[in-house]
Amino acid sequence: MSQDIKVRILYAVFVLALHGFQVDSMQGQEPATEPDDVVFVHAGIAAHNIEEAIAEHISHDPNFHLSKQLPEDRRPDPGILIKKDGTFSFDWTTGQHARYLMEELRQGIHQLQSVDKHIGLDGIALDGARESWPKVRDISCRETPGLRYYDLDGFEKYCPEQGPRK
Repeated sequence: MSQDIKVRILYAVFVLALHGFQVDSMQGQEPATEPDDVVFVHAGIAAHNIEEAIAEHISHDPNFHLSKQLPEDRRPDPGILIKKDGTFSFDWTTGQHARYLMEELRQGIHQLQSVDKHIGLDGIALDGARESWPKVRDISCRETPGLRYYDLDGFEKYCPEQGPRK
C-alpha cells in the first residue's frame, strides 16, 4: 500500500474520530443500522475519495475523459446559511442531503469504472462509494417515499411507498 493511501486512510479515521464517532469497531460486522450522521460522514469521505481519484486520472491518464451516466438526476444545489459567528451550513433536509450524495456517488462510480487501468485511490474510492450508496438511498427513500431515483446501473427505480402506520 502506498504512503499516500495510508495517509488518506488515517485522515479518514481522524475525521471520524474528530466528529465523535467510534472507530474501534473496524473489524467484524457492522451494525444493521447506523445513525444518519455516520452514514453522511462515510458517504462524504467516499465522495471526496472519488473526486481525488478522478483528479488523479485527469492529471496522469491522457485517455481518461469525464462522462456522466445517463440519465443524469439533476437537483438544485442547496442554499447556504451563514451564521453570525462566520460558520455556514447547507439549507437542506436529510432527504435532500441523501439524494445529493446518491447522485454524486453514482456518477463517481460510473466514471471510475470506465477507466482502462486503475491507479492510486481507485479501489478505496470505489469500495467506499459502493458501500455508502445503498445507505444514503435508504435514507432518501425513508424521507421521501415513492421518490424516483436512478440505481447504480442507470435504471429508473422508485422508493417504496410508505405502508400504513400502525
